[in-house]
Amino acid sequence: MLQLRWFSSIRKGKSVSSARWLARQQNDHVVKQAKREGLRSRAAFKLRELNAKYDLIRKGNVVIDLGAAPGGWTQIAIDECRKGNVNPPSDARVQVVAVDLLPFDAFPGVGVVVGDFRLPDVREKISVLLDGRKADVVLSDMAPSFSERPAHGPAVFKPGGRFVSKILRSPAGDQFRQEMKPFFTDVKTFKPESSRTESVEIFAVGLGFRTPPP
Repeated sequence: MLQLRWFSSIRKGKSVSSARWLARQQNDHVVKQAKREGLRSRAAFKLRELNAKYDLIRKGNVVIDLGAAPGGWTQIAIDECRKGNVNPPSDARVQVVAVDLLPFDAFPGVGVVVGDFRLPDVREKISVLLDGRKADVVLSDMAPSFSERPAHGPAVFKPGGRFVSKILRSPAGDQFRQEMKPFFTDVKTFKPESSRTESVEIFAVGLGFRTPPP
């Protein structure tokens, strides 16, 4: 089975100190706008920009959101999946699976899995929630690490699927992007305007998932 090292190599890095983070949040106009719109985090605007540029999430799609807490990207994802469905049926199947080490309140149509998505039992929980369906889109607002064991992309993505991951402007980020290329027909990088100017984060976008030849 094909190994897709970049997919399981994502993990969260260390945050800035609490005091600095709080001060920055209080003076951040994007944070204030997120609060006005009822969004759970400023990161929601990044996914909005990514989706507007690359048409990542479409009505009826199945989405896996990795490192999802507190739910900013999940919130945008389910809105896009259910666009136009003002009152989706209560028994509608899960369209977005949000995975994180921390629990958080879900939205209608979202299944939350608490745990490390690299572990087999967590991946099994994701599969159960999706009822055997594969993902049209996999999202990750986490910086990658290249020291983790491999995972299997073809077991996750539908053909033609889309993938977004935060990376850093660094040799490791360049390596991550290069490792994506055999698995997608096109790989882009993008820095949303809502990303802080001083941040070295950018986003790698994989379009058109494919299984490369052995």
